Amino acid sequence: MILTINHITEYTYENPIKGLVQTTKLIPSDYEGLKVIQWDISMNSGDKGIIHTDFEGNNIQSFTNYEDTKKIKFVVKGKVETSDTSGIYRSKNDKIDKLVYLRETEFTKKDISIENLALKARELDQQSLLSPTGEPAKLDSLKSAHNLLTLIADEVDYVPLSTNTSTTAIKAYKQKKGVCQDHAHIMIAAAKVLGIPARYVNGYMHNNKNDSKYQATHAWAELYINDLGWVGFDPTNRCCPDERYIRVSCGLDSSYAAPIRGIVNGGMKESLDIDVQTLEVSTQ
Repeated sequence: MILTINHITEYTYENPIKGLVQTTKLIPSDYEGLKVIQWDISMNSGDKGIIHTDFEGNNIQSFTNYEDTKKIKFVVKGKVETSDTSGIYRSKNDKIDKLVYLRETEFTKKDISIENLALKARELDQQSLLSPTGEPAKLDSLKSAHNLLTLIADEVDYVPLSTNTSTTAIKAYKQKKGVCQDHAHIMIAAAKVLGIPARYVNGYMHNNKNDSKYQATHAWAELYINDLGWVGFDPTNRCCPDERYIRVSCGLDSSYAAPIRGIVNGGMKESLDIDVQTLEVSTQ
């Protein structure tokens, strides 16, 4: 599938800002299942730094602006070719040991309810795996992960604007509603209960069934499954990533994988507007 992306992020400030440094993770790398045909990021004013790649495979580019302005606008334009790998992610740029992703963060902490969710996913796996003698067979982390995906999709409703960027997995699971960020955080927290390394992924999804103004920008979880490697799980859409997905960045949670982070001098009140369009391009 050939997909194009047009992604605009616009910050408007009540008073002119005096300076800005922004670090972006908005550039995908080639991986098995995705080939970048063209990709560019621009900012309406200021200077663009060089691109460097970290050990997670994230392409990082910084922008600076020291002119007084009340508006900062990032524009991402890209074109990629994708294919379905059944959710399996393989990249030569991914160099961090999987055990790093057993680390707990503020967003991915567990409580007793998330522990019970994880144990329920494992119990469902155990019930489906009986040896010829009727005794429980060895648990399968892949089946447990799929059970976990289904349980989260069933129990946590997708409700736009029901959470915000500071919502934790514990809070979202307790209120039983959230958005893709929350589904991913809950899955990561529960996976770690089962001893499965898990991380957060930012990217895009074309034709999301939970479509909304912001939903073309998307988030999901990746779990490390023995004998397969990293596998994506998207509770929001009850599936593993396929050719509709463009994986851009990853990290321990949404803050580590954030597409744009930075420091602003001045400006006071800030408003944010995001517009994303994905388009499938005919190969004819």
